[in-house]
Amino acid sequence: MATQRGGSTTNEAATGHEQPSGTPRGTRAAPSPPGPGTHGHRTPPVSVAHEQGPGTAAAARERVRGLLDGHAGAPLAPRVVGDILLVTSELVTNALRHGGGIAAFHAELDGGTVRIRVTDRSPTPPSTAARRRVTTPGGFGWPLVQRLSRSVTVTPALGGKTVEVVLLLTPDGA
Repeated sequence: MATQRGGSTTNEAATGHEQPSGTPRGTRAAPSPPGPGTHGHRTPPVSVAHEQGPGTAAAARERVRGLLDGHAGAPLAPRVVGDILLVTSELVTNALRHGGGIAAFHAELDGGTVRIRVTDRSPTPPSTAARRRVTTPGGFGWPLVQRLSRSVTVTPALGGKTVEVVLLLTPDGA
């Protein structure tokens, strides 16, 4: 069920937990804040923010790869890193091809997640065009972003929109 929250569009399963469109129900909930026995300690977020967005998907991937390489926890599974870099590529490519260019780019590690925000210059929300033929190029990026991300939020921004995704740093939320 799509809901509006403060100008943002999110999708929730029947459980009420935020869930990206196209993701099967039963997806694990995002990690909870520290609870009993953790003494309230939480690793502060580590971020990489840039006033000027990367000019290419490759440049964005390098920024995110650098952030992931600085991850202080156990080494990340290659599949997790690959999924995060793929989502980064798709967000930036969509902003460049369909969003009038990148206005801002931000990525941060926060506990067991990575959060990536791309602001572009078009107010039109992302969508997937109906494919008339199997051989028609394109149309795979946005569904991939939704499927691989724990949550996806699209928020109107001055002169455009911001697409924010949250991805888990562990395979399948394990």
